[in-house]
Amino acid sequence: MQATFHIKRDQIHHFHMEHYNALGGRLHFHFHSHIELLLMKEGEVTVWIGNAKETVCAGQLAVVPSYEPHCFRSPHGAVKCTNLFVPTFLCPDFVEAVGNRRVQRPIVRDEKAMERICHAVSVLEAGELNAIEQNGYIHVILGAALQQLTLEEGNTALDGDLPEKLLYYINEHYREELSTELIAKALGYSANHLSKCFRARFQIGVGRYINTVRLRHAVELMHRQMGITECAMESGFSSLRTFYRAFEEEFGCPPKEYLRVK
Repeated sequence: MQATFHIKRDQIHHFHMEHYNALGGRLHFHFHSHIELLLMKEGEVTVWIGNAKETVCAGQLAVVPSYEPHCFRSPHGAVKCTNLFVPTFLCPDFVEAVGNRRVQRPIVRDEKAMERICHAVSVLEAGELNAIEQNGYIHVILGAALQQLTLEEGNTALDGDLPEKLLYYINEHYREELSTELIAKALGYSANHLSKCFRARFQIGVGRYINTVRLRHAVELMHRQMGITECAMESGFSSLRTFYRAFEEEFGCPPKEYLRVK
């Protein structure tokens, strides 16, 4: 299942933490520009990060690099975990160290490293730091994690802020007629360059990603009891035939069967 851009998450431009007692529901793969850290305190969670599927247990940390597709679930009952979201402008050294390489093993399990990480998180959770102190503890966490990660070379990086421009443009215009050529013209790039860069960074073609975003919207409308034809048209599909073909390619079944299962 293809991942989609988590635009609401990306619109938060400061470091923040969230606490969870469960990570369930439907599998929803997503990505954002923030570096996300999942610290398990009690229980265990199954995580999908890029091409890796791992089990994260209490006292361990999952690391999700910028724009890496991911999904978390806690299938075995209640858990206690803290998610930390770090905008990349707060940690340029970490971003540079990772570069365009992919994290092959995204889980930190080393006890000494986790002692440092857990202490830093507890200080951050206390909420008594100024901005400079807060950033220092963020760097302690990222530095300790970086030493434990296995990195492998990735594909060619996109130019500057092009990933953000592309994703925001698609999110704003997917209900309209949209193509690689139209996006390239709007953003001032050649269609060939944009297409190559998009696939290199997100491992998916522009057209396929547009359909993925449209399908996510259509599914949301379907769960509101709207008719399938209306859902398809409201989500930007030009015809029912195109919608059904894209739906089966993404979900492996027709819309009505998907609704019965879900």
